[in-house]
Amino acid sequence: MNLLDPIKISNLELKNRFAMVAMGPELGDFTKKTNDYYVRRAEGGASMIMANVMATEEIDGATPSSLLTEESFEGFKDLVDRSHKYDCKVCIQIMPGVGLHTKAEHREKPSSASALPLYPGSDIIFHELTKEEIKFIQKEVSKTLKLAKKAGVDAVEIHAYGGYLTDKFMTEKWNIRTDEYGGSFENRMRFLNEIIDNTKRDLGDDFPLIVKFTSSHFLPVEAGYRGMDEGIKIAKMLEEKGVHCLHVDTGCHDNWYMAMPPVYQQEMAPQMLASQKVKEVVNIPVMSNGRLGNISKAEAALENNFIDIVGVGRQFLADPDFPNKVMESKTDEIRRCISCNEGCIKSVSEGKHIDCAVNPIAGYENVKEIEKTSSPKKILVIGAGPGGCQAAISAKQSGHDVEIWEKQDHLGGNFYNACMPSFKRDGEELLKYYDTMINKLCIKIKYLKQATEQDILNYNPDKVINATGGKAIRPSSIKGINKNHVTTATDVLQNKSLIGDNIVIVGAGLVGCETAVVLAQKGKKVTMVEMADKILPEPVFIQNLMMLNQLLQHPNITTNVSSKLISIEDHSITINKDGTDEKINCDTVVLAMGFTPNDTIYNNLKDKLDIVNIGDSIKARKVLDAVHEAHDAVLAI
Repeated sequence: MNLLDPIKISNLELKNRFAMVAMGPELGDFTKKTNDYYVRRAEGGASMIMANVMATEEIDGATPSSLLTEESFEGFKDLVDRSHKYDCKVCIQIMPGVGLHTKAEHREKPSSASALPLYPGSDIIFHELTKEEIKFIQKEVSKTLKLAKKAGVDAVEIHAYGGYLTDKFMTEKWNIRTDEYGGSFENRMRFLNEIIDNTKRDLGDDFPLIVKFTSSHFLPVEAGYRGMDEGIKIAKMLEEKGVHCLHVDTGCHDNWYMAMPPVYQQEMAPQMLASQKVKEVVNIPVMSNGRLGNISKAEAALENNFIDIVGVGRQFLADPDFPNKVMESKTDEIRRCISCNEGCIKSVSEGKHIDCAVNPIAGYENVKEIEKTSSPKKILVIGAGPGGCQAAISAKQSGHDVEIWEKQDHLGGNFYNACMPSFKRDGEELLKYYDTMINKLCIKIKYLKQATEQDILNYNPDKVINATGGKAIRPSSIKGINKNHVTTATDVLQNKSLIGDNIVIVGAGLVGCETAVVLAQKGKKVTMVEMADKILPEPVFIQNLMMLNQLLQHPNITTNVSSKLISIEDHSITINKDGTDEKINCDTVVLAMGFTPNDTIYNNLKDKLDIVNIGDSIKARKVLDAVHEAHDAVLAI
């Protein structure tokens, strides 16, 4: 298997092809908590972990990245030493600057390569870094890397991608300088090349050096973005400069979903197209990333010569042991990342602790770990959605006697429905993991078991974890709501409804929009009706939102916002828009009006036995909420 083959970067040998790419965890500057997080991935089989470090906070202020200083040196050395015990190499990813909206408190404006608006139409104009400030940043890079080498770090990666500061210098779109750092290709590359020269001077020509760069922004070249032609030119330049490995990425903040492709990106990520083209013109190893936690896609990328090293981020959060599970032929036990971006990039970009929707221990290593109980309890879990499954697995691993009651004939709850669209099928891998672990842990599960108050009391559990989820809202006050041609989005996604060709979807939240795309791709004519003044009124993380909005640009989809459903007739619905009633012809009405908690059992039993409510049976939210509440409920037993 190519994934398990060793490979060299200069004189550094990696034991396999799995490298954990840098993600700013916001856990502190190489504190015990930060190091436990990284070392857990080293223990899990990573051949190399890449720790993101800011060169200085003087320009951009505090960021999710760590700082390597004299004060944090011993902590960083501890990370290196502990990782080496697992034959895992450590690479420091040095970030010269952010080049976005952040700024140090004492500075009036954010800083970047040129004095351009913060974003199109913004009144805020970037402070253009002076040559003195450029030299200051480069000196701070050198200072940091010297400390890293002193601590025993194995490799260095220069952060030069994605519309951040170094990429801003490199790109015509954001660099309109008229000095030696702007204009020609050579001048735009100068900021990066000087850092490379300094690094080789400080660490030695043979010290393993990686550059992460954007080979294509996948946006219009005529607007100043980089296309593959210039990306290939940069790749050749970096090899000639003596860089030992190229880390190829794509996109920027103007199409941010490319950097960490959400679940909607089911086909091979654009990074593979870019890395393949780079590999054709260089003779040094090429690494890339983009949903390569999917083992079959990662192996295909190696077999097809798209890349040499598999860069993985989010899957290391979801399951730090996945490389070891590949090595041990236990891929069925890999807990799959669902690419929701909720716990990782969303949390970090909001200045919060890094997290994971499917792994409640990520970022809480040695804090929320499961420990065997000395007093096993009889635990009943009601509902087998992600929350119920996680509760059962955590409880069984703790040594409790666990049984699950599930009213349907399958795992997943409403998450099962969410996995039905063709553009979200990878979510099924998480359900397969739950099924595998429930079987391997010998957890008893009763399907088609509708829990009743009396059944639960008769079972006489020590603890009940109520994970009954939510049910689709169907307002009885709306005339015609129970007509035969009215159904719910959840039933449509499961192909449990008879639907026509001219469809109205009531509600344009996440479920309504995804259902609209499913139906439109089947050739149906879809009209969405939404009370709010825009579709997707509830918060959706920007990376996911960008790609979903692309899917919604389907010619079969039209929208009516600021529109209230008044009644449903046999062949139409009546809405009120701007104070005027209007009719919309249709042959099927699909309700996507949200979910209400299934909390009856909890409310009826909370005074009679020990029961805890989790997930959507409290309030309709995310997988992350259900999974974390489930695990925490078990820890509290």
